[in-house]
Amino acid sequence: MGGLGSALLLPLRAIAAVWNKAAFDAVKIDEAEANLAIDREVLSKDILLVAPDRAENGAIVQIEVMSRIPNTEAIAVLVEHNPTALIGNFMFENGALPQLITRIKMAETSDIKIIVKAGSQYFTTAKKVEVLENGCGGSSSANEKFEPSMKLRAKLINNMAEVKAIIIHPMHTGHGKDDLGQPIPVHFIQIATISLNEKPVLEMQLGTGISKNPYLTFRVNDAKAGDKITVTWADNLGLTATQTTEVVQS
Repeated sequence: MGGLGSALLLPLRAIAAVWNKAAFDAVKIDEAEANLAIDREVLSKDILLVAPDRAENGAIVQIEVMSRIPNTEAIAVLVEHNPTALIGNFMFENGALPQLITRIKMAETSDIKIIVKAGSQYFTTAKKVEVLENGCGGSSSANEKFEPSMKLRAKLINNMAEVKAIIIHPMHTGHGKDDLGQPIPVHFIQIATISLNEKPVLEMQLGTGISKNPYLTFRVNDAKAGDKITVTWADNLGLTATQTTEVVQS
């Protein structure tokens, strides 16, 4: 599940090979799971999923996920009735806590399903969210000016760095239309990595179900003031960006 940090240094064709296309193209949850090599999962009360009971706008549904399962390696987020089921696969290492806050898109009332990988075992939980407005279409212009940028902050809490990141990116699903009614081509971040002092701590494969201008909060152990947090991402059109910030005392 590792290797994204080094993959971001490779040509676009090699980056695309790392991203799990079959899993992210899958329409049904069971198809996505099969392409993630998940053949059996167990319901667990040790997975926390915080999501609204009701979402006014399915384009921005904030979720918080935390695993209390020992040796958690990865957390996958899936939505049952989206155009494609797999939202993102988040892989933790080198002291990163298996918890995150992010924002996702939901097309209609559906279950959000979480799958946690711990060693060779898989665990799951789910929550139904009522969606009042489809969040997987939208309208804008495919020709709007896009300048990659990030807002990145890291603060020290005890011996942990709490990292907050907003990546400015349109995250077009391919299902939206512009002001003239023409389809907007798909354009989204596929892979990203967050490093602490150049050592990867959180590696992500993302799909079109992540909200516009992706937002992320997570924590990593064994940090100190002055440490360097770096975020690097690459999208399906070959655009990449990197930004570094220092951990500051809270």
